[in-house]
Amino acid sequence: MFLGNLLLALTVVVGLLDGKQVSINDPKFAGFIESREGGDAVLLYRDKAVRGEMKISAVQRIDFDYRKGKPFLLTVTLKNGQKLDVETASRQFVTIKGDTGSGSVVIKHPDPVSGPVRISSRKLNRKKDLTIQYLEFPR
Repeated sequence: MFLGNLLLALTVVVGLLDGKQVSINDPKFAGFIESREGGDAVLLYRDKAVRGEMKISAVQRIDFDYRKGKPFLLTVTLKNGQKLDVETASRQFVTIKGDTGSGSVVIKHPDPVSGPVRISSRKLNRKKDLTIQYLEFPR
């Protein structure tokens, strides 16, 4: 029984903008990727006027693209090789928490721990706060 649970454990490789990679075991997601009960995670996306949810277990890789003031553009590569270009649905961030083997880690995209709080009538340019370039889900 233990071996079966070990084989089903999810691992994500987080490719950071500075070129580093972090492998996270049993990640917990919040934001436009959301962890659900039972350990499943789903990508909340929008394609034109359609909103949907995609199980992360069907995804091989997600590449992020930032456009100021707009939802993130995602290139999603499925396990079968098909590529989809979609946008994030409503939530404009993703947080990944988990174990790296040498300790716990929390990665936020964009990283909201930047600068003082201020009132503005324009949307902020979050480009300098971005941390993740891509996510890979090896199996």
